[in-house]
Amino acid sequence: MPIVRAEELTYTKVRQLDGNRTVCFQPVSALEVHGPHLPLGMDYYMAQWMAEETGRRFAEAHPEWTVIQLPPLPLGTDELPLAGSMNASAGTVYRAVRAHGGSLAKAGYRYVVVTNGHGGPRHAAGLEAACRAVSKKYGIQMITPSVLALHAIITGQRFEAVEAKLGRVLSEEEKANLVGGEHAGGWETSFMLAENPDLVEPGYPHLQRSAPPALRPVAALGQRFIAWRARRGHDVSQAKEILDNFARGLGWLLNAHYGYGGPVVTYQGTPAIASAALGHAFRDVMADECLQIVESVTSGRRTAQEVRSIASDPPIIQPYFWSRLAGAVAALIALVLWL
Repeated sequence: MPIVRAEELTYTKVRQLDGNRTVCFQPVSALEVHGPHLPLGMDYYMAQWMAEETGRRFAEAHPEWTVIQLPPLPLGTDELPLAGSMNASAGTVYRAVRAHGGSLAKAGYRYVVVTNGHGGPRHAAGLEAACRAVSKKYGIQMITPSVLALHAIITGQRFEAVEAKLGRVLSEEEKANLVGGEHAGGWETSFMLAENPDLVEPGYPHLQRSAPPALRPVAALGQRFIAWRARRGHDVSQAKEILDNFARGLGWLLNAHYGYGGPVVTYQGTPAIASAALGHAFRDVMADECLQIVESVTSGRRTAQEVRSIASDPPIIQPYFWSRLAGAVAALIALVLWL
């Protein structure tokens, strides 16, 4: 039985599985507002598609393995705070995925792949931290390759691969409008046009480039820090991306709650550039990327601890950062008072 749905397994069949030749796919993404044109389930659909398509390709390449498809978990944090978004705390996402992974480990599964279509910084960081924690505690390989794979695509690092799938060269206009941030923009709108065009509002070709306002004080501080690092000869490309995203993320929250920077912003990118053909190419490259990461782990060439995206770097977005910081400050104050 190369591909099996977990909800259809009996206890007898679970006990018969070879844990060393079984890989589970677990989608985790919540419902969230995606512009005026895409369904709330955009990230949910993407996570589920990545699990099913990567699992299908893995099963074809490795018929001696069993692929288990688990039901999606509609759970996420750092959702755009507008009517329709279903947001949980960062701690809840981390604890839930960690507990879920522990249950899978106790059931005998040795390889677990968490797929995700949501780019919220604390959501991605929480998934990756939970996977590392489960892998370390139970001695299994639990990974989440999605953000690592998606980041390379949406930042323009896979244009050549996309062009090869398309069978043509991307125009300069397409390239310019497919980088610089993505939320219901060209990539995701293309994905949904390929997945289910009936779920895309017909007015999307009129939606030109949009982006959330950056929180100006944070953006200014970030620019000074980047300039300071650059003067000292450091590579600042990743730091610049992280700080820019942080400033825009804070600005987006204030925009949604208080109208900071103007009218409510519901998408980032250029939906008008989207097409079903681009969506099929995007999906194909994304599945290729995920499959390569999964195979590198199941073959032993890579460990779960080594599967990390940009979301695992900034300490400030890691699970329990603020509670641990508060605890450290409280302990320091108690120590000073005691002395």
